[in-house]
Amino acid sequence: MLASLWVLAASATLSLVHGCSDFLLNTTSDQVVSARTMDFYMDLHNLVEVIPRDTLVQELPVRDCPDCPDYAWRTKLGFVAFNFYQHNTAADGLNEHGLSAAYLYLVGSAYPAPNTTDAPLRPIVSSIATYILGNFATVADVKTGLHSVQLVQSILGLEGTDGVEGYAPLDSFPLHLSVHDATGHSIVIEFVRGSVRIYDNPNGVLTNEPPFEDQLAILAHHDKTAGTTDVSFPGGYDAVERFERLSLLNRHANAHFLANTSYSTATPDQAAVAAALHLINTVTIPTAVVEDGSATQYTFVRDHKNRRVFYRSNENQVLKSIDLTKIDFGNPANRKALPVEAGEWHVDVTASVLDSTLHSADMPPRSVVEGLLQGKFVAQANEVMPHEPVKVDSFWTGVAVGATGAAIAFVVLSARKRQPLEYTPLV
Repeated sequence: MLASLWVLAASATLSLVHGCSDFLLNTTSDQVVSARTMDFYMDLHNLVEVIPRDTLVQELPVRDCPDCPDYAWRTKLGFVAFNFYQHNTAADGLNEHGLSAAYLYLVGSAYPAPNTTDAPLRPIVSSIATYILGNFATVADVKTGLHSVQLVQSILGLEGTDGVEGYAPLDSFPLHLSVHDATGHSIVIEFVRGSVRIYDNPNGVLTNEPPFEDQLAILAHHDKTAGTTDVSFPGGYDAVERFERLSLLNRHANAHFLANTSYSTATPDQAAVAAALHLINTVTIPTAVVEDGSATQYTFVRDHKNRRVFYRSNENQVLKSIDLTKIDFGNPANRKALPVEAGEWHVDVTASVLDSTLHSADMPPRSVVEGLLQGKFVAQANEVMPHEPVKVDSFWTGVAVGATGAAIAFVVLSARKRQPLEYTPLV
């Protein structure tokens, strides 16, 4: 019943909610890749920044706690962060052990009230994603380590939120977090009715509303009503539709393209990153009409095992990468940053085209093609090009073989389309 109510309410309410989507790619290969979109109506002035080990982090002010004591700590691990407002406050990132932590919007989040008396023993932490990236190597470490601090809501939302036409100023960012590690484990951290809740997330997908347990209920409702059919997907951009679409497509992310084709020759790591991009593209805001002028400000792909991040911005779709294995996180001088939108927005290959020795094959007269279709391969070919009989025989025989191969491929593809997709319920 709860799932049905959320589906009915989604079109009326969630289209006005700030969106983000995050998922861990479902694959049977040894690649561990995840991706997210950052969708928001307000300019977050995003920086991608290298944060070395032993960097000092001052915790943010706490909502409704003007007397909360200062708390500063130093990063144990280096990481690459995507920061809010050009401050050292991570919205997302990947650390040197392949652990990621990502904020996503969740209206209705109710954080625990800080206990200032307990602060000396359990410090008050408000920049939660930064804290996770700078301190923990695995999901298991996160589960254990967060018990030693108090997780609270910051008032970062006060900054830069005025003057946006059509929207009231925000006094906070109600958030939940998606965390993945290099072994392929995922958790969700939420703040519900004043308590911290940590959930295992074998589905690997998270969007916004409703809270995570209700998202899983919606997916279970789909499985119950749709059976084993995942051929029809929700097409909208509210949080429920994005969650369902990513979950259903991710079920079949490990399905392979036809082998030995020009479009299926990538290395395993390239193929995994490409697959993640294909899936995250399905929830990227394609036009300002969808979200009343807001945008997918950036798309971020994390290669957890190979320690690389890939990203692109709204109007700069060239994929850029940072290799964490090439960074000395022990050197404080390596704390450097770039605006997310920086860099060339296209790749000019004019010189490469003009330097190439390749070109397409010219077609023979249509009468020769007709002859080929009727089986008169060598005879007609030699009439056209009698001066090179050996080469022509070889060429036209190759054409015949190619045509036969294409016919076989068509038959195989038609047969594949008639086979049911493998289906494994996720929840």
